[in-house]
Amino acid sequence: MASAIEPGVNLDLAGYVFQNTKTMRFLFNFILLLALSIQSTFAQTPPDRWRADIQTLQQELPKRHPDLFRNFSREAFEAALADLSAKLEGHSDLQIALELQAIVAQFGDAHTRLELTPLLQRSKVIPIGLGWFDDGLYVSATVKKFGPALGKKILAINGMDANVALERIGRYVARENDESIRRDAPLWFRFPDAMRQAGVSDSDTLAMIMADEKGQRYFIKTYPIDFKAEKTGGQPVQYTPKEPDLRWSPMKQMFSLDWLERDSIAYLQYNVCFSREIVLAAGDTASAMQFPAFQPLADSVLVLLNRYPGARFFLDLRFNAGGNPSDGIALAERLATMPFVNLPNRLYVAVNRNTTGAAVEIAAAFQEKTNATLLGETPAQRPNHIGDQRDFSLPNTRIQVFYGTRPVRALPGDPAALTPDKIIEQPFAQFRDGKDPVLDFVRGH
Repeated sequence: MASAIEPGVNLDLAGYVFQNTKTMRFLFNFILLLALSIQSTFAQTPPDRWRADIQTLQQELPKRHPDLFRNFSREAFEAALADLSAKLEGHSDLQIALELQAIVAQFGDAHTRLELTPLLQRSKVIPIGLGWFDDGLYVSATVKKFGPALGKKILAINGMDANVALERIGRYVARENDESIRRDAPLWFRFPDAMRQAGVSDSDTLAMIMADEKGQRYFIKTYPIDFKAEKTGGQPVQYTPKEPDLRWSPMKQMFSLDWLERDSIAYLQYNVCFSREIVLAAGDTASAMQFPAFQPLADSVLVLLNRYPGARFFLDLRFNAGGNPSDGIALAERLATMPFVNLPNRLYVAVNRNTTGAAVEIAAAFQEKTNATLLGETPAQRPNHIGDQRDFSLPNTRIQVFYGTRPVRALPGDPAALTPDKIIEQPFAQFRDGKDPVLDFVRGH
């Protein structure tokens, strides 16, 4: 569900403003990029303390994770840790941690990872944001110094095909299915240390052959810059859609309902699986009133669908980072009992490769319990996964280790992915122009 540099979800409780870092992975907000440019000097952790931390990881992770060795055997895990422990001398904390993350990634569980942000904050960062679209890998954001790269399609990276480079840098990514690399691997091209260890670069440079819309090719080099010295060149540049559709509204609530009268669509944008009801169910009555209630919104959906027989319901789970699935599953169950609503071409659920955790459970519930049409991209999260992420810290380096605790069985069997009924991926040009091909499909269907 998250890469090793995924900071999580931030909720502004005062206004219920929601910023999903997976949305920011797609839009490439530069707050993290600028923060990572602030470098400090820290003492190197001695090898004996690293060995103690590696031993802690070897002992604790299997105790806490309910199905750790499904894809990567205990013997292979312990052998990889032993090999790393024997090669610690002469390597920095970040270099060791990157190798440790590459080992943990082999479990193929996105909820099981190391939180490397504190270490990455001490290293160099290339101020560039890359994202995978229907037509390939693109530069979606950068800084003014490298402005000519913005909006270009990447054909080659450091002398190798872009797909080859993506595969190599993907060593740090837990591969739950084929979409995991496309979702998470582009993040790692910002970090020279990660690129060197992955065999993508032998320097701090990210040199790219690019093409514009007309096929004209360009060669552009990007590299870490001194933001204090580059006061103008270090200013972020990224696309701001001129006429953004509903999905691209810059300020998003945790969830919101829009009645699109012209199209007779009840559009529920569900950005995080959290609500007043969920907080109350957890017994936290003191904090519950700080959160919006989901039940009145769900009631409104049913009222609209009953009042307007030709109306359609569109549940948008794209970029939903998860949480607790109970509200969404309950809504699916309610709609399933309404014979004049639970009809083909009346219920739609949108997902993309950034739909994770509880949101995948909800989408699977709609697919199993209703006649909803599932639209969009295949999520990078397996439908049957280990949810409810927890963490512990390694005693010497204080690196956080995240892991899942709850086996989720959202679909029968063990499919590698939740496959939409209608695959609709977004070309870069539509992202650039603020268009939403999934919503357009529902409008015209």
